[in-house]
Amino acid sequence: MISLVKLITEDEGDPQHFGTSTAGGQPLPSTSVDYNVSSDFSDFEAKIARTTAESKAAFLRNLNNRILNKKVSIQASKGYGQPVRDYEISVTSTSLDYFYDRYVVILRDEDDKEYFLKPGFKITILGQGEPLKVKAPKEPKTAEPGTKATTQVGQAAVQSVTPAPKPQAQPQQTKTA
Repeated sequence: MISLVKLITEDEGDPQHFGTSTAGGQPLPSTSVDYNVSSDFSDFEAKIARTTAESKAAFLRNLNNRILNKKVSIQASKGYGQPVRDYEISVTSTSLDYFYDRYVVILRDEDDKEYFLKPGFKITILGQGEPLKVKAPKEPKTAEPGTKATTQVGQAAVQSVTPAPKPQAQPQQTKTA
């Protein structure tokens, strides 16, 4: 029978210290080499961002194919962390946004109100949605000719664009003697 003491003493003939050799028993080079992790870590984060964006786009494409322009019944809140209620809406747009520690599915209705779906949500499709109301764009208010309309802190102010008349300089007269 081989004893543990014999195995240890036989191995002492070729001492190897922790961190002085590679896995194959080859000694490490005597010069040290610095390894900058930041470039590899940046590549890693970029790959995660790409796959996240691709997954998000695929999810939204699938969701839009099923519920966009449809009337649906949902359990949702009107804001992140708000009370959950039952709603029936015509879905005009969808989004997937990251709030604090998770992604949240947000649906918008014909009035552009947001509905944050409850986690573990179930969407019941009730039928075709109501036709979209075409909203006429608001016409900008026009100012009087020669004035310029500006907005400061939500209030309109009108400033004159025409320069104030400058006092005219009197021509210098030369004295003749």
